[in-house]
Amino acid sequence: MRNTALLLLTAQSFMCADLTTLLPSAKSNLRVESARLEIEKSAAMLDEAKTAYFPTVTATALYKKKDKTPAFEPNSIQGAEVGAQITVFDGFRREALLDALHSSMASATHSLAQEEQNVLMETIAAYYDYLDTQDRLSVNKDKKNEILSEVERYEILVQNDLATTDILKSLIASKLATEYDEQNLKMLLEKHRKHLELLSATAICEPIVYKELLLPSFATLERHDLQSDRSKIDILRNTEDRYTYLPSLTLEAKHKYFEYSGYDTMGGTNLQPLNQNEVTASLSMTLFDMGRIAKEREQARIDTLKAQSLLDYKTQSLNNDAEIALMSIKTSQNAYEAAKAEEEARSESFSFIKQRFEAGLLNTTNYLSELTNLTQSRAKTHNALNTLQVAKASAAYAYGIDLMTLIEGKK
Repeated sequence: MRNTALLLLTAQSFMCADLTTLLPSAKSNLRVESARLEIEKSAAMLDEAKTAYFPTVTATALYKKKDKTPAFEPNSIQGAEVGAQITVFDGFRREALLDALHSSMASATHSLAQEEQNVLMETIAAYYDYLDTQDRLSVNKDKKNEILSEVERYEILVQNDLATTDILKSLIASKLATEYDEQNLKMLLEKHRKHLELLSATAICEPIVYKELLLPSFATLERHDLQSDRSKIDILRNTEDRYTYLPSLTLEAKHKYFEYSGYDTMGGTNLQPLNQNEVTASLSMTLFDMGRIAKEREQARIDTLKAQSLLDYKTQSLNNDAEIALMSIKTSQNAYEAAKAEEEARSESFSFIKQRFEAGLLNTTNYLSELTNLTQSRAKTHNALNTLQVAKASAAYAYGIDLMTLIEGKK
């Protein structure tokens, strides 16, 4: 049973992938996991800050030995004390810290969501880069097969003195060139595969199945990175409130037990007590510090204004990017339609060129040139289609739309 489960798991990890399997897997990317740990860190810091409202209990053991003391002072003291201390009021510094940490938690949460979108966008781009190279390799293979068939045909013609060797040599040279292109494309395909595996945290086999993305409905949405930056500004605002001249009130209670030896009790009148209870209330505030706290608060305020200015600039920049990304969808659609029409025209033209070449009415140069044009137009069509999909994803990413919604219904 165990072996069967391992076999199924292995088969699943190496199954042919598409976006419906790659994108969910990408959410477990190591970069995403790193951002998720930042939330756990923020939660731990928040829990730590809440402990400031609870008392601190301490226990202390003491031993003291003096070699020279007055007769009425003990030269040996040993004992223990237990104490508790609590801050009743600290000028709302704790509240400001908690508010800042809550904002930090919100910022980390939005950063995680944005990092997920970053990884998904990169995965989509890598996926279509892989498909584009895969398509180019397939088209190059068709070109190679076409040339091979002509090489075989001309080898027979040359053997029977029905054709000259120059045409055969030209075809063989073209075949070698396509084999060289094939090796380069295979290397590039392997590069894209490894990059896609890294992003998606998924082992990939070949070939990858093509999937088209949905066209999202665009609206004015808030990107997670903007929300994260806004939460960071809230952190700075709350930090300002920690610089205050308001007083702090602290209560402290202790119980002590000590044993004393080596001194004159003066008949009991100087006898040191074994047990002692102490209660202390402490109220403190800064009356004058040459304006240090006020200057620190002003520095924090300037940091807040600086962060707000950067956020406003980033918001305008992202709005510009979103508008351009939306325009690129239409441009990419037109480019795909033009490439598709060109491929159809090239394909029809090549069928006549091939007939004329086989009939000996066209030289090798024109034949190979037209074959190259057909190959390029086919690759161009595939590239234009893949570019259109990336344009959809880029526009959705720019508008803050969850990229997972682009594969809904694409099973």
